[in-house]
Amino acid sequence: MTYRLSVHKIEQSCLFELTWGQGQRISASLPYPNHLTTVYQTWRRAYISYYRQALRGRLAAEGQVASKNVDWHSQVVQAEARLLLEFHKWLRHEALFELRAELVKGQTTRLEQQTPTQSASMSLFLACSPLEIARLPWETWEIGADLGQQGQIQMVRSPSTIRSATVDRQAFRKGKTRVLTILGDERGLNLAGDRAALEAQKNRLEVHYVGWHPHEETGALKERICQAIADPKGWDVLFFAGHSNEAALVDGQIAIAPNTAIAIRELTPYLNQAKQRGLQFALFNSCSGLDIASGLIDLGLSQVAIMREPIHNDVAQAFLVQFLQRLARFEDVESALVGACQFLKLEKNLTYPSAYLVPSLFRHPDSVPYQIQPTGWRYQLQRWRLSWREAVIISTLALVSLWPTTRYWLLDQRVWGQAVYRNWTGQVISSEPTPVLLVQIDTQTLRDRRILGDANPIDRTLLADIVSTLVEQDAQVIGIDYLLDSHDPVGNPILRQTLEQTIDRQSVWFVFGGIHDNQGQWQTVLPEIASFNWSLEGDANVPHWHILPKRRFSSRSSPFSYQIAVAHFLTHANSASETWPRPNLQSQTPLEQQLERYFEQTNAVYSQLSPRAYLHPLTEFSYLLHQRWLQPLLDFSLPPEQVFTRVPAWQLLQSPEATLQELGIKSLQNRAVIIAAGGYDAAGLDESGGDIADPPPAFAHWQLQATGINRKLTLGESHGYMLHHLLTQWLVVPIPALGLIMLAAAGGKGIGLHLRQVPQTRCLPWVGGLLGGTIGYGLLSLQLYVSGAVMLPWLLPSLTVWCFVWPILWEK
Repeated sequence: MTYRLSVHKIEQSCLFELTWGQGQRISASLPYPNHLTTVYQTWRRAYISYYRQALRGRLAAEGQVASKNVDWHSQVVQAEARLLLEFHKWLRHEALFELRAELVKGQTTRLEQQTPTQSASMSLFLACSPLEIARLPWETWEIGADLGQQGQIQMVRSPSTIRSATVDRQAFRKGKTRVLTILGDERGLNLAGDRAALEAQKNRLEVHYVGWHPHEETGALKERICQAIADPKGWDVLFFAGHSNEAALVDGQIAIAPNTAIAIRELTPYLNQAKQRGLQFALFNSCSGLDIASGLIDLGLSQVAIMREPIHNDVAQAFLVQFLQRLARFEDVESALVGACQFLKLEKNLTYPSAYLVPSLFRHPDSVPYQIQPTGWRYQLQRWRLSWREAVIISTLALVSLWPTTRYWLLDQRVWGQAVYRNWTGQVISSEPTPVLLVQIDTQTLRDRRILGDANPIDRTLLADIVSTLVEQDAQVIGIDYLLDSHDPVGNPILRQTLEQTIDRQSVWFVFGGIHDNQGQWQTVLPEIASFNWSLEGDANVPHWHILPKRRFSSRSSPFSYQIAVAHFLTHANSASETWPRPNLQSQTPLEQQLERYFEQTNAVYSQLSPRAYLHPLTEFSYLLHQRWLQPLLDFSLPPEQVFTRVPAWQLLQSPEATLQELGIKSLQNRAVIIAAGGYDAAGLDESGGDIADPPPAFAHWQLQATGINRKLTLGESHGYMLHHLLTQWLVVPIPALGLIMLAAAGGKGIGLHLRQVPQTRCLPWVGGLLGGTIGYGLLSLQLYVSGAVMLPWLLPSLTVWCFVWPILWEK
């Protein structure tokens, strides 16, 4: 909130008017003590007498000749004390109590709502008239010292008349600050100290000088100064050193050469151009600049620092050194001027008494205090350093993304969202028939075969009959998703005989599932049922809704679905070749070894399977962190009917041709078949009945859409999804949320740094833009999943950006 205080002297009274907020106003009137003018004049005479030489201004007679026998230092100190005593005594008048209380209240409210990026001091814009009142040291007014004021109320001056708007800038110039230095008439002065102070900050400032040269004509000098001010490249700071004086009719004047002065009003057209091209701040390190400051702010310049009284050359240079040093430390001009005055008061008061009372800063009420923009890698590193709050945000969200329970929950919700998006956009219809046939042994099948009680292990004769039926329908690749590791003196020989007969007649490919038990031992089909010289085995494990990838150059068993896909590709993609291995009862070498040698020679299957089907090095590394980065997903956003064709085993056994015809299947020659449990209670690859699982939300969504029943998911159906993805090369790769959280943190930090430079009035469009960007990124990630088989995390990265940006927006 901006507070503005105007003080107007009318005859023998002073009218104080405080305005703020939405039209709030407090007025007070109190008599002006004439003796205040007297003590001010006494102080001024003592001050000028002490600094009588090398002043940066032309003085008229002050009514007193400086005597060398008078201790003017003591006179200045005593006069200053009397001036401040009478001035502060007047300002503590009871008529100003309500006004002062409101300012203290405003400062207290500001402190309560203060953010780490805000200054603790509150700026009070002061406008005084006439000049007699403006010359008083208002900057020393401790407004609420007796009212329990917390923090500081910083007095900033503003002229009574402002007819031009300042240029609203979102940010100051990046890189070095461009400074135009006008060196004026230096007769009786030595401006080398000003040059040295500027050159000392050459790492921050790009300084250009313009000034008088001997024998130069006055007109040419004025033209050169005007053209320099209006330089198309623009300036950030205008600096003048030399003599200056008040001149109300022409907004003050500066001496640019011996016996030559130029009025500020003459420079108005060029200053207007400089303002439009970036001029932010002007510093007149010269005498009596009240008219100059008022004229420039009226012109629309953002801020001007001047000396209200005559200033000694040495004092001006000491002030400039301190002021520039603070600017170079990236303080704004307001705090830099206060700091320089404090230096003169506390460190140099014995040498330069009362000098701290002279500088004043004028600001346009709609401006932002100017400050140099830091550059360089050290600044960028400091600028991008995380705060403790930001570090907590990243750490928390990173842990959420890594924690298995939350990670799997978020994955389930995301794939469910994809299913809803597919359904909503109609991107679920596929013209290609699914290559997967899932034969499910369900409760009805067991009932028809009169298999009562515990059906675990599965009846081998039932499997033999299903195999025979499938082979009769030209099935060439059959995967059996049962662990056949138990002895059955009757059923096992029957099943083996069936398998051997089908291989002998038609070279059918059989793939058997195996698992690692609790002790890590590999459990697979018994040798009395099948030989791996003419069949394949695969790991039947299904990670949490991920595809089990193939490990390159590994002795570990290949995934169950991968082995079926390999057999399918070899059977159909290379049907004209006579060189690829086939199941053969006479073979003395394991079939998988034969395939490996064949792959090394021809690279046949590698050209058919997607590279995503193989274990990525980053995925293998992530296993150390109990993660599955880049490991393809089981895409339950696809409806089951698009993934595989389900058929109950009992129905297939009763009337195979009619059943397949009803499903639109003429022959099983082009289908990969999986025989799996269909949901009966005793099914499972382990004692806990692990073949039945709670359905992921996306699978449940499609079941409810199709049948209105939310039933369990069998692992045979999971293998059906996995096999479909391998055969169709639809492998959805999830991008690690941790990586995107880090990218989002960098983006959020960058947006936050930019927002700190954005004016409050322009923050609302940013809120809409960020909301639109969040929604747009969500829609993009949904479509990229469907079109590009890449899953970009949405929730955690979006939360990361908002956690970085929202506090700044709320502050604004």
